[in-house]
Amino acid sequence: MTRTISIVILSASLLAIAGPAQAGRGGNFDRIRAAAQNGSPDAIVAELERAEKIPCSDECMNFIEGLLAHDSYYVRDGAAWWFARHPAQKAVLEQRSVRTLSTGTSLQVRNAADALGRIGHPNDIADLAGALQRSGIDAEARAHVVRAIGKIAHVSGGAVLADAMSDSSALVRAEAVQAWSVLLRQDSAAPVAALVTDTDVSVRRAATQVVGRFREASARTSLEQIVVSDTDAAVRRNAAWALGRIGDAGSRAALTTASTDSSSLVRMTAKAALRLLH
Repeated sequence: MTRTISIVILSASLLAIAGPAQAGRGGNFDRIRAAAQNGSPDAIVAELERAEKIPCSDECMNFIEGLLAHDSYYVRDGAAWWFARHPAQKAVLEQRSVRTLSTGTSLQVRNAADALGRIGHPNDIADLAGALQRSGIDAEARAHVVRAIGKIAHVSGGAVLADAMSDSSALVRAEAVQAWSVLLRQDSAAPVAALVTDTDVSVRRAATQVVGRFREASARTSLEQIVVSDTDAAVRRNAAWALGRIGDAGSRAALTTASTDSSSLVRMTAKAALRLLH
């Protein structure tokens, strides 16, 4: 019995030692290539993470660069993450991606923006903004440009995101709202307030969350309207939560009505919000 216990303890100790030792190690180019052939985005990204510190031949480098154009955003982002950990190659990729913003097709702009979201510098925001103004760039590419600005997260991107909130595509508007919430040193969601009554439900859902997060008082009147009238229960719930965060006693009537909503989530959120009013 004692010998068995000792073996179990020893095995557990070896596993505890071996686990962390594999972090960022054990990967190689063959594993990355095999994962890509298998086609699983999760497997590809896992191998890129394991291969973070491997020496990479020209063939290896070219292969990983090719993943920057993969169909999966998750893989493209993983490949850009890998380049972010290789300073010399990162600098080259950043310069090339910036050039592509002004000359590439919509697909190329999308991929370049995704790379810059990982490796970009605040100085690149002006070039990303320029891509949004190019004619012929489709909504998907514009949405990824906006996402990249959010991932760079510098406050200087605020004006670009505010402009993107009036884009003709709901995809772009929703991405701009979400990106706004992650900008550094951000203390207001004033540009987002107008979008809580957007014609697209995904935009309204995002906007009601963001104005609530920032306690944006300028959105209060619109929130009071939609908390009792929006056709989407998630929007009504978000509006109730946001009104509670803002905390103005003038919202009591709307929240009282919402507390009898057909959705239990809306009812519970409205009742909780009522307790937060000043």
